[in-house]
Amino acid sequence: MPWPPKIFWVGLILYYGYTVVCWLGEATAGWNHIPLAVEVYAALLGTWIVPLILSVIYFYFPEKAEAEG
Repeated sequence: MPWPPKIFWVGLILYYGYTVVCWLGEATAGWNHIPLAVEVYAALLGTWIVPLILSVIYFYFPEKAEAEG
């Protein structure tokens, strides 16, 4: 398996893309002025949901590639 695998780049784009979208939302759309919005997208999504999705795809897809190849 060549390093880094393609799934690494997918995860990198997913995580940093999420970060850029949140940054743009705060900078331009004013998400930081909406009550509880920061807790939802930063605390819940950024701390729990996005890392959980990344850990699943980082574990599942390399295992699937090894099983096929």
